[in-house]
Amino acid sequence: MHAARRRIVASLLAGAAAVLAWACPAAAQAVRIHDDWGRDVSFSAAPARVVSLAPHATELLFAAGVGGRVVAVDRDSDYPPEARSLPRVAAYPQPDVEQLLALAPDLVVIWGPGASRALVGRLDALGLRVFVSEPRTLDDVGATIERFAQIADDRAAALRAARSFRERLAAIRGRYVGARPVRVFVQIWSSPLIGIGDRDVIGDAVRSCGARNVLADAAVAAPRIDPESVIAARPEMVLATDGMRSERLWRERGVLAPRGTARFASFDATTMERPGPRVLDAVEQLCAAIDTARRATP
Repeated sequence: MHAARRRIVASLLAGAAAVLAWACPAAAQAVRIHDDWGRDVSFSAAPARVVSLAPHATELLFAAGVGGRVVAVDRDSDYPPEARSLPRVAAYPQPDVEQLLALAPDLVVIWGPGASRALVGRLDALGLRVFVSEPRTLDDVGATIERFAQIADDRAAALRAARSFRERLAAIRGRYVGARPVRVFVQIWSSPLIGIGDRDVIGDAVRSCGARNVLADAAVAAPRIDPESVIAARPEMVLATDGMRSERLWRERGVLAPRGTARFASFDATTMERPGPRVLDAVEQLCAAIDTARRATP
């Protein structure tokens, strides 16, 4: 009698486990994802409580369908709109470790350039699983959505989102294959004068638009440069984040048409500095600006 009863209970438990696995497949199996520092982050089950300490990471988590399990975000995360109502966690210059521990997260996503190895090691030692996110190219955005798909409730939907991003990126790049390269100088600050090289998402965006960055060979991502070296590079387009101030600078130096040959356009780098799905909207605007110089110069 007892043996029969045990078999019935075992059967019921097995059935319940099967239903749980069907209803929430991500929660029913061990998961391992690879972060941008080459670290494996492993879970016995998909994380139920996630803290995002970077705006781009928040957008990527929501894009992958993990947003419903994000329990707190950094102070600058304001997209998508659902993120604005979440509790805020200090992220810079250092995360508030006590606040993080109180949230009892299963996963903390942190921005690579804003983190040190010592900090990540400390969080690991405290039992917090940390994913370091540092997308450096547009392709990395799609790849990160694919990795977050491993912890999503609907993995297939997350993979579709990643595929849609990749297809749209390929279409943008395909539009400029064979187009005449345009020499572009990308400026992110006027005083001191700071440009952008080819080592980050903005540099990749310039390439994707069929343009050639005059600072492509810079040893660092955002070099401080002399205006005369920009003039010597003879850019056909100056793209700047601080608008009229930069336009006045280059116009006074005779770089911009009609005295010079370069065209000028201002652009908002905010979205590109948060490499998530919306970055392609900014890329298309960038490409359209570059196209004005391409059409103006034979």
